[in-house]
Amino acid sequence: MISAVFILVLLISFSCRDQKVKKLVFKDYPEMKIGFTTQNFQRAMPNNIENLTEIIEYAFREGYHFIELRDDYALLTAEECKALAEVAGKMKIEVIYEIQKNPLDDGYFEVFHKGLANTLHFSGPGILRAMVANSEFVADLSKKGWTRLEFEKLARITDSCALIAQEKGIRFIVENFDESFFGEGINYFGLSDLLDNTEYVGLQFDTGNPFRKTSREKSDPEKVSEYLSGLGNRWVSSHLKTIVEMGGDAQPVLTDSPLSVRDVIALMGEQDVLYAALELAAVNDKQKCFENHKISIQFLKDIGVLE
Repeated sequence: MISAVFILVLLISFSCRDQKVKKLVFKDYPEMKIGFTTQNFQRAMPNNIENLTEIIEYAFREGYHFIELRDDYALLTAEECKALAEVAGKMKIEVIYEIQKNPLDDGYFEVFHKGLANTLHFSGPGILRAMVANSEFVADLSKKGWTRLEFEKLARITDSCALIAQEKGIRFIVENFDESFFGEGINYFGLSDLLDNTEYVGLQFDTGNPFRKTSREKSDPEKVSEYLSGLGNRWVSSHLKTIVEMGGDAQPVLTDSPLSVRDVIALMGEQDVLYAALELAAVNDKQKCFENHKISIQFLKDIGVLE
């Protein structure tokens, strides 16, 4: 059966590779790359090789540079990843691999190692991303950040994973989620503490999560911006996500958030952060997903970020 899949994806890739497509370009930072996460399509197009191939083809046609392939528990097989890597390579679409397993959860290392192995099948850019902060917050509505024990364990795990990945030529990064962006000394610890107390872990900054409803402590956008301005090469990629107002929900199209898109792109450009991905609230209709991406790209053009 898988050989038929290989034929399918190769036929699609051969049909697209000779098309002349103009890549999307950031006006002030032409080396920066725009992409999107497949999370945006998960309701309408569940993970399988046919759907992911169509998404890669869409990214190619629309001029994106990369996709983030979100495979929560690294369930894609090696053969499937090789087939997708073949398509992405022919279309010159880079693939960042994403797992959605919390390092503090049981079974994390199995998912991490499977995700790392799958990442190696793609030619570039060589980035594996995991989320932090989820299950340990679900049962405690008053919890704002990690306890000292949780924090120390998380720092050990993520830095060790980053070293394991580095030995294979892969950059391991984490994304901010429910936890407070900043800690409060001995009372609780946040994302900035994790980055300050690890050496090898990179950041995928989500522009909306420090301000969204699920964030356990809504952050001051100016403080977040100031912190980001000093991260240098620890900051690897960003999710461009819209939270209309402090404490709101993620939106299906990109507009401005408490921390403006222009400011984020400027901070990225100043520190040579290359990867900016659209993260949009997923919808059930596939065509609506495509439409929401077009609207979001037009927003970036309208505000003068993209050419």
